[in-house]
Formats: sequence, structure tokens, C-alpha cells
Amino acid sequence: MLKIFSRTGLVALCVCLLGLALAAPASAARKNPLLERQAKTMSDSAIKLIKAKGEAAFFEMNQKDGPWFKGGVGIFVSDEKGVELVNPADPGLVGKNLWDYKDPDGKLVIQEQWKIVKAKGKGWLDCKWNKPGESQASRCRVYVRGVKTGGKNLMVGAFYYLP
Repeated sequence: MLKIFSRTGLVALCVCLLGLALAAPASAARKNPLLERQAKTMSDSAIKLIKAKGEAAFFEMNQKDGPWFKGGVGIFVSDEKGVELVNPADPGLVGKNLWDYKDPDGKLVIQEQWKIVKAKGKGWLDCKWNKPGESQASRCRVYVRGVKTGGKNLMVGAFYYLP
């Protein structure tokens, strides 16, 4: 019989294949193309409304039964200091400074979102956040974009929770 791998090489190959097998389902579960399109669309709509109405749009966007939190996708708006201005999914966060919020993995979520906005103008961040009414953080994916209104730089985020 022809020997292709040494015992060490075979073990390394098995470990590598196992790692790929375990990573594939995790990365496949990360993204949901339908929810990502909804998040981008909701973000675009929120930015259009903010550009049209300025900060007056926040009252409309904070309505819990409005179009800004539905189908598993929700919107939020934050200022550059990390103060939550809009969050219909969790109205108790409005007015709170979340700049130093760390998720269970130690990620400074708002600061990381602002880094994306300042560096690229828009982008995705994977993090953990509590679902409304729950005390344990869940994995979520957030699409953030920058917008300027009334001389202020704001961040509009659209999120969905991962399974």
C-alpha cells in the first residue's frame, strides 16, 4: 500500500477538515440575505426620512407599532457620543449613552459601529445584544450608515438577530 501521509500529516489533515466542517455551518448561519436586504432597505428609508425631516423624524421612528421594527429587523439612531436617539424595539434605551457598552465577548459595540461609519461610511458588524425583553445577549448582525442632519453626524443602524 502506498503511504501518502505520515501519521502526523494525517492528524493535521483531519483537524483541518474538522475545523472547516464546523466553520461552514457557523458562517452559513451568520448571514440571512433576505434580512440583510430588509436591513439595508430600512436603513435607506430611515436616512431619507431624517434628511427630509431632520430630528423631527425621531418621534415617528420611535413609535413601537410603526414600520421601524418589524419582521425581525429594527432600526436605531445614535449620535457621535453614543447617545441612543431612536430605538423602537427597546424604547428604554432612548436617551441613554451606550458608548461604553461591551457585549459578552468584550466588543465595544457602539464604538466599533462608529469606526465603520467613519472609515467607510457604511458596513456590517456582528455582535451580541439583548433581544427586547430578554436578559441574555443574542448574536446579531448590524448594518450601519452615517447621515448628517442639523450639523450633527449621526449613525443609523438596522439590525437582525441570528439563530
